[in-house]
Amino acid sequence: MDTLILEAGWIWDAAGGLRRDACVVVQDGRIADVVMQRPTLDAPRIALPEGLLLPGFVNLHNHAFSAPLFRGLADDIGEGELPGDIVYSLLMPLGDIAAEVLDEDAIGDVAEMALLETMKGGSTTIMDVWRLQQAPFIGRGRRLGLRTYSCPYLFSTPKMDMGPDGKPVTAPEAADTGFDRVMALFAEHDEGPRGRTRIGFGPHGLDTCTPELLTRIRDTVDEIGCPLTIHAAQSQVELEIVRARYGKSPIEHIRDLGLLRPGTVLAHCVLAADAELAMIRDHGAAVASCPYAFARFGVAVPFARFLDAGIRLGVGTDGVGLDMVAELRAAALLAKVQAGRGGIASGEAMLRAATTGGAAAIGRDDLGTLAVGATADLLLFDLSGARYQPVWNPLQALLTNGVAADLHTMLVDGVPLIRDRAVQGVDEAAVVRRGAAAIRRVWDEARRLGRVPAGIAARLA
Repeated sequence: MDTLILEAGWIWDAAGGLRRDACVVVQDGRIADVVMQRPTLDAPRIALPEGLLLPGFVNLHNHAFSAPLFRGLADDIGEGELPGDIVYSLLMPLGDIAAEVLDEDAIGDVAEMALLETMKGGSTTIMDVWRLQQAPFIGRGRRLGLRTYSCPYLFSTPKMDMGPDGKPVTAPEAADTGFDRVMALFAEHDEGPRGRTRIGFGPHGLDTCTPELLTRIRDTVDEIGCPLTIHAAQSQVELEIVRARYGKSPIEHIRDLGLLRPGTVLAHCVLAADAELAMIRDHGAAVASCPYAFARFGVAVPFARFLDAGIRLGVGTDGVGLDMVAELRAAALLAKVQAGRGGIASGEAMLRAATTGGAAAIGRDDLGTLAVGATADLLLFDLSGARYQPVWNPLQALLTNGVAADLHTMLVDGVPLIRDRAVQGVDEAAVVRRGAAAIRRVWDEARRLGRVPAGIAARLA
């Protein structure tokens, strides 16, 4: 029996609260015990007297490939610099070019580079939405030992076509929406409800997928029990399209399709009205909120309203900065400003969203907790540095002053993936070198084709 003992100055989970000077005993990938006295077991130990031990973060919405693809280029965008909504005029078209230019090895290198960043930001579980050409993500995530929920994009047309009004066109439906390829990936890679590698559906949105496609996905999810996530109420363009086509809001539309239910993860919902948040809550769906990504475009994410509404709430990094510590800090600050209440979005509330909230959203009661018998996905942060001292409340210390670089140890299924701040078994410098070179090739090709928006071209000089 493989046993590992973690000794920390503090341990925390939502059920047990904050405890001082406790030890967690891990055996065969599970939490075997949580004790307040140092166990006498003869087993390897990781001890940090000023460490904070937490359940691993569930990153509920991410686009790993997008983070390095648009880093430093999709920020500080002024009015008129893009010919339309950023999703449809920049993010999607460049994703098409990346799929055309890069082979599987290069795509894998970009994905692995992003995954290294994500895991070093504390994410032990990552629900990632990517294009079908980016399937090498699966193998790279497995090689790193991460828990991944891969939900490939589906569209009702194979490529994002833009109408003269700058809005996406989704009709007529293509013969190949990618549905069969998702099913093939599921058959090849999915490890079942408690597995480390899951494959599901990530239909892009209610404005880019027809009711027929979404209904087919709904019925298949019912049949095979796979994950499901979809963007919803994320932009004004989407609201206008859905209202024009179906005479209702995106949240009403997804409800009427039978997809507003437990197990569905709705990404963003930044434009959902209070009545729609109540609808989401009452139907048991979850919201994955990514405040940092929207704040950089000047869009206020209603995180305070999410908290007040009592919805099932998780947090994701959305392929911008892949650091969950920084994302939680941004979410908390934006919620306080929005609500005008300094007491909202406490450290405990934010950590709950990143652990039990995310775990509940994907139906994993064995994650996000330090309960005996739970899966040993764990984080140990070193709070001994000057930025934390003196430590009165370690949760607040981490979220107010902490940095991801102080992640000392990460376990997934009881296996140390990070130890003494170093990712185990990976040549990080080589991965970064290959991944960055691949990204440069994408932008070189976009410039050659004249497909870089004028507002972005100067940034590539």
